[in-house]
Amino acid sequence: MKRKDIHIRDPFVFTENGMYYLLGTIGDGSWGKGSDLTLFVSSDLENFELKNTMVTDGSLDSYTNIWAPELHKYSGSYYLILSAFRQDKGRGCFVYQSDSLEKDFTALTGEYVTPNGWECLDATLFVYENKPYLCFSNEWVAPVTNDGDGSLYMCELKDDLTALAGEPQKIVSGKYCGFSVEVHHGGKSGYVAEGPFLYEENGKIVLLWSTFTQNGYAVVKSVSSSGVMGDYAFEKLLYDRDGGHSMSFVDLQGKRNLTFHQPNRTPEERMQYFLLE
Repeated sequence: MKRKDIHIRDPFVFTENGMYYLLGTIGDGSWGKGSDLTLFVSSDLENFELKNTMVTDGSLDSYTNIWAPELHKYSGSYYLILSAFRQDKGRGCFVYQSDSLEKDFTALTGEYVTPNGWECLDATLFVYENKPYLCFSNEWVAPVTNDGDGSLYMCELKDDLTALAGEPQKIVSGKYCGFSVEVHHGGKSGYVAEGPFLYEENGKIVLLWSTFTQNGYAVVKSVSSSGVMGDYAFEKLLYDRDGGHSMSFVDLQGKRNLTFHQPNRTPEERMQYFLLE
């Protein structure tokens, strides 16, 4: 299967043993059931083969909006982090675990790792100074601040990733960042901050995230020079031509890349990727 033929939102690339593994919100049911958690494998990021379905135990059968899955390796195990929705539980993020990419992933607890009672999505794992942290979005349609401010929060995790280990701290505001535009849906209005991904570069922490600007969906780069809970200062818009929900990976040649979906129109979304200079 060619990259251009895969309908995908929120692409995530994991590299290991000379291969690229691609997952994301794949398929035509993004706004219904969501991703079936298909994992693709490739040696060149252009030609892909279906590897497996990562969760097959039925634990997600009662959920919809299964979005933005991410694959991480931590303390010798593989972890799958995803967003989901159920009417009686709202929207939140699960953590699944497996000791091999060849085996099914199973839920760590069966409960959201994001705060109870919050509407959350797009959680990502970031390990800083040997401690795991969860960065996630508090959705703009139901912000805990009740002011239309979709925001990104950071919180330390327990070492086994089963639960938060402290109080979440807001690190990015969609409403007050200075360049987001208000969005409207279902009779509600607000400002978006979503799709976070973090990595270290030159002694600083880079935060990639997405919002809507006057030009459409966009990829934002913010940087903290004062640690994981620090002040994430806006640096630049990396892309603002109707593409977003990005992450960064180091390719097999050792160069850092940026990937995201573009355009932000269903069913036209495709994985794009570029070298980051």
